[in-house]
Amino acid sequence: MEAFIGTLIRRERLKQNYSQEGLCKGICVVSYLSKIEQGRVDAGQEIIAALLGRLGISYETDAGFLERAGDTVEQLYELIFSGRAKEQDFEGFRAESSRYLSSRYMLDAMLLLLEIPYPAGNMLEASEDTGYRQQIRELGEYVSGMSGRQYGYYLFCRSWYGEDNFEELLKLNPNGFYLTQAGSWHWSKGEYIQAIELLGRGYHAASEEGTVYNMLLAKVILGNCYSSINSQELMLRQYKVAKQIALAIGADDYIQEIDYNIAATFLEWGKAEEAEPFFKKCGRRDTMYYHKYALCMEKLGRIKEAQRMLQKGRQTQGFGKFPVYQEMYGLVEYRLEHPVYWEEREYERKLRSCMEHMQTQLPSSYEKFHVPYLIEILEHKRKYKEICHLMRKFSLG
Repeated sequence: MEAFIGTLIRRERLKQNYSQEGLCKGICVVSYLSKIEQGRVDAGQEIIAALLGRLGISYETDAGFLERAGDTVEQLYELIFSGRAKEQDFEGFRAESSRYLSSRYMLDAMLLLLEIPYPAGNMLEASEDTGYRQQIRELGEYVSGMSGRQYGYYLFCRSWYGEDNFEELLKLNPNGFYLTQAGSWHWSKGEYIQAIELLGRGYHAASEEGTVYNMLLAKVILGNCYSSINSQELMLRQYKVAKQIALAIGADDYIQEIDYNIAATFLEWGKAEEAEPFFKKCGRRDTMYYHKYALCMEKLGRIKEAQRMLQKGRQTQGFGKFPVYQEMYGLVEYRLEHPVYWEEREYERKLRSCMEHMQTQLPSSYEKFHVPYLIEILEHKRKYKEICHLMRKFSLG
């Protein structure tokens, strides 16, 4: 009997208001059902099937499917821990999820069906659906029946969604994937010292394991960290290594990401002329690419080109998905249309509202990027105390 079956039976029995006597009548004695629910006995398949059947739960017994399912679960874990998992890798698995959830692979299915964005950085999906957190809490009922690998991934999911921290997980299994993802998560929260330490360890662990994609991600996010703390030399050093790794393994999407990050960083540092060549050679053409490119054109005084970039960005697939993106575009558009925008209350209202939404939906670097625009308003109003607070909060200066 699978270790989690007893928990499943008890959970469903209580949910359906069955007494132990009512559930096991004609199947087994009450004391035996009690032992099954506590995981103290290895019950036969016939008894388990009868109990599950009375609860209305089907249980997959097809030998061919179970053999194939076992191979699929192993492959998916391998892709995840090597840092190579992509959305399309899960398509077949999700198509048959009901069969997995009705088999001995139920716990693996519950874990693998959770939406975890790889790599860290875009937390919009998580923030939009609190159902993921509820699923993780439900998984907590099965902890006693989890294998070591399942428990580790469960801790990772809990930590990702803020239900736990990564401390216990990294004591249990400090592999390249978990260390790098923990570092990425801390970077997304603006906790750069913790992030740099974890990413350094993650890079070393990944190099020992030979998980090259984890090495690549560690270097990219390290570059992001040094970008966020305004260290150009260290940023470019990390991105250079990351680009070499990406070129070696043909990870063109990472090369595009690196060029975009460098361009966006130079733009944030007020170096629009240095940013433009990186925007031009960057292969990205998504919502954020056109947003940042529009900002670059704005800084260079090329208003019509900035407006053209916003128009292209509004046509991208991701633009209409999240309101915060639309707010960000609206801010640029407002500035382009209002020469003295810093004097207008409506602009300040829009800016503060957008920055507030960024706090919960995007990495802290997005909010930090917009701080100079708020300081511009505050300087005009001579609100120097708030300016000092912002500069301390975001380590500006």
